[in-house]
Amino acid sequence: MSSRRVRIVLLCEDSQHESFVRRFLTGMGWNTRELRIEKSPSAAGSGEQWVREKFSEELKIYRQRQARAASALIAITDADSHSIEERKNDFAMACSEKQIPFRQDNEAVAIAVPKMNIETWIKYLDSGSATEVEKYSKLQRERECKHAVEKLVAFCKETTQHPDWPPSLVDACSEYRTRIMPLKD
Repeated sequence: MSSRRVRIVLLCEDSQHESFVRRFLTGMGWNTRELRIEKSPSAAGSGEQWVREKFSEELKIYRQRQARAASALIAITDADSHSIEERKNDFAMACSEKQIPFRQDNEAVAIAVPKMNIETWIKYLDSGSATEVEKYSKLQRERECKHAVEKLVAFCKETTQHPDWPPSLVDACSEYRTRIMPLKD
């Protein structure tokens, strides 16, 4: 593992997203003291909209900081009834509206889109079965995702594909591997 410090900014809809990603990054060996959380204010409307609108601003900041220090930007937002690509296109359109170029292939900027929601991933990782069309209930406490995240960490450390995984989880693992993990080198 590299000893250089990497500043990671996390944009998320809620505390469950925050807990899930924080635990994942810790499990993957990141120092979460270098993690800055930007979470949608509760009762402030759509969390997805807040993350999407904040993304372009944080992307601009990422580019300024990245020139001086190793940095990464991770955005996580639920797909709800939309596709993963539709949500990612929403991010691209939000950037375009503010005349900020969307993320480039060489940038450590990942977008994770759980479909239907983050609870789908937790349900799948805990039980081995979940559909991306059914809405699963929220956990009583955000920290109850610990066991699910531990499984995800173990899977993401492997190089083999998991064809039975929900497609949104496969996509998120790919985003992490190609965009964030190279910073550890």
